[in-house]
Amino acid sequence: MAKTADSRKKGAGRRAQAAPAKGDARARGDARAAKAKGDARAAKAPSRRDGNARGAARARVPARPPRAERRGLAKFLREVRVEMGKVTWPDRKDLAQSTLVVLVAVAIATAYTGVLDEIFVQIIDRIVALLT
Repeated sequence: MAKTADSRKKGAGRRAQAAPAKGDARARGDARAAKAKGDARAAKAPSRRDGNARGAARARVPARPPRAERRGLAKFLREVRVEMGKVTWPDRKDLAQSTLVVLVAVAIATAYTGVLDEIFVQIIDRIVALLT
């Protein structure tokens, strides 16, 4: 079966698209250099061409982060401290006003719930009285 000029062009196009950039460590096949640069795609995933069909379906497990990045809690607490310093805290007058608004809202919600509860109690008592 002879290849047509179109199919040869398509094949050449695929090869041209897959051509790596010169500075790309992964493209050169230098996996260690790519891994050292922190390139997560450096590890080769098993493929069906390798004869490992079962491994191709498995997700890759990310490598353990470098020691400097593992100090998550200490770094987090430092960042929290910095962010808390940026917060604009309310003065005493604003705080008292906000507290009063919250207390009034809670009182209104409590009264509303109490009224509804009493209405439903009366309705249920009448239904029970009719059934007995």
